[in-house]
Amino acid sequence: MIRFLLAGAFALTTGAASAEIVTVRYDFPETAGIALTYGYFGGERGPTTGHILSTTLVIDYTTTGTQDAADFYFTFVVPTLDGQETFIGLTGADLGWSGQGNFTYSFEDSELYNGTIREGRFGAEFDGGGTLTDSYIEFVVDADPLDAVFSDGFEVL
Repeated sequence: MIRFLLAGAFALTTGAASAEIVTVRYDFPETAGIALTYGYFGGERGPTTGHILSTTLVIDYTTTGTQDAADFYFTFVVPTLDGQETFIGLTGADLGWSGQGNFTYSFEDSELYNGTIREGRFGAEFDGGGTLTDSYIEFVVDADPLDAVFSDGFEVL
């Protein structure tokens, strides 16, 4: 019995270093006509593991020329193992956008994409032409301690 109590006390006192709440943000490109592949989740912080707690998406889209906003297309694969949803897919038509001009869409603090972050690649796609201004996706993450190799910062090339 004492052996189990000692093992439990040892596990509590020597557990993994405490996690921290961080924000991981991906700014979108200025042009809606590109596909991106990310090699890891974490952006400038470096490869990040842990648990996504909330997701915020902001899209500010402007058509150019005679483009129809209904043709806008956006996808983002949310790299979680157990999220209720792991894919965001939007079209201008689905959002009720039509014609030329400036169009916006956003959601804040969504829990649909919460889950354990999976390692590996994931991507996003933007199509339909036009421009994106101050558009991004942002995740609040209960992050595991950063690998020591990245403790002095991480420079994106």
